[in-house]
Amino acid sequence: MRFALTICLLCLSFALMAQKTVVYENDAPPPFRDRIFFGGGVGFNAGNGITAIQVNPIVGYMITPKWSAGIGLEYQYVKYTNINLDDNLWGGQLFTRYNIYRMFFLMAEYDLINYTQFYLDGSESRETIDRVLLGGGISQPLGRSGAINLVALYDFSYDNTGPYGSPWVFRIFFSF
Repeated sequence: MRFALTICLLCLSFALMAQKTVVYENDAPPPFRDRIFFGGGVGFNAGNGITAIQVNPIVGYMITPKWSAGIGLEYQYVKYTNINLDDNLWGGQLFTRYNIYRMFFLMAEYDLINYTQFYLDGSESRETIDRVLLGGGISQPLGRSGAINLVALYDFSYDNTGPYGSPWVFRIFFSF
């Protein structure tokens, strides 16, 4: 239960994600290097016997002015202070995002996460699960080059056997 709570809290963590705005002039796309973007996320949660830290660097490519795709790495450290357990979750992701109308977008993500499965008899083993996340969000501009983004994703491969306590993933991230 505590592990599921920690993962849910991590899903609500703040993330920083950079994404460029690509402008086409004379129907010619900009050079490859101008279409690449870098970013990522960080998260921290503490309280109720749990400490969790998350780091999620990404690199992406603007395929068109409305469509981007990329890859990312994920690391999470979770410490349960009241039961003296901790875990290191590692993984990677593929993602795509499509702006459908003004500030609204659709998003899809495929994740692989490796985590420790703890058993009641005190034993443990490393397991890897995959997740298929689909959803959308809204992006509200902040100044000339930034935005705050709210995202809701649903894990269509969720089966309650992995480290996550819910099929829903909610994120808030900032673009710059």
